[in-house]
Amino acid sequence: MKKTSLAPTLAAGFLCLGLTTAPATAAHAATDPQSCQTVRMADIGWTDNEVQNAVFSNILTALGYTPKSTLFAEEVAYAGLQNNQLDIFLDDWTPSMDSITDPYEKAGTIDVMGPDLTGAKYTLVVPTYLYNEGLKSFADIQKFGAQLNYNIYGIEPGNDGNEHILKMIQENKFGLGKFHLVQSSEAGMLSEVARLYPQKKAIVFLGWEPEPMNVTYSLQYLSGGHEFFGPNEGAAKIYINTRHGYAAQCPNVGTMLKNFNLPIDAENAMMYSIQIKGEKADDVAKTWLKANPAWVQAELANVVTTTGQPGLAAVTSALAN
Repeated sequence: MKKTSLAPTLAAGFLCLGLTTAPATAAHAATDPQSCQTVRMADIGWTDNEVQNAVFSNILTALGYTPKSTLFAEEVAYAGLQNNQLDIFLDDWTPSMDSITDPYEKAGTIDVMGPDLTGAKYTLVVPTYLYNEGLKSFADIQKFGAQLNYNIYGIEPGNDGNEHILKMIQENKFGLGKFHLVQSSEAGMLSEVARLYPQKKAIVFLGWEPEPMNVTYSLQYLSGGHEFFGPNEGAAKIYINTRHGYAAQCPNVGTMLKNFNLPIDAENAMMYSIQIKGEKADDVAKTWLKANPAWVQAELANVVTTTGQPGLAAVTSALAN
């Protein structure tokens, strides 16, 4: 489903509430009601989502909010948005997640904002050494069945990418009827890559960017999977989802969401620090925010603290401590 972002209608919604979208001063920006002070965010166990949540949470905390991230499977997270148990999910990968999000969008139980990241990819990948042997497309996978032990490696059960692979196997797409999906987690899948890659053994697995795997390993994204992962080797955009009406009910946080857009190289670098260097996400996010004042300034355009003070000054002060 083509994403229809809430952002163009956000200003209109603010006007309906008697709010202005003029440059932020304590007199003009929208202060959120008390019911918005705790911001409930979905964490679905992906490192890129961890980065997004850490960056956004650092800013929220500096403004006086209480961010709360809770770990959920994708489908449970969307049920949480629908049932007002969650407010925000920052990591809706399109088009791969459309099969999960479409019913909620059509029912009007979630709102879409963004995109908050462009230039992403999500599809099946192989090491370059296997690509050079001839495994270059989805149609080539079955030719290497014996070398692959008829396994395709995915991440957590219920993930949209896993569901695409299961459908391909069940429908014998690309001749994959004999294959088995190995489901575990992002970390579990990458541990298998780490084991097989130095031996130059065959492996096909879910790959995406931003992700440190693109730096750690020489990988190739397979062609021909557009029916499941979209065109251009799984080219993707990432959107923000909220419970329906959230940006209008909490307009100050809504403005932050409208402004939120992380560069792909920034996400790659922060994910590398977390996954490879073992640094804590909160510390990594704070370090990046300190080093990128122009991004912070853009993020805080028309944003105030929970007490109505200028947001940029509050966040700048918090980052300096």
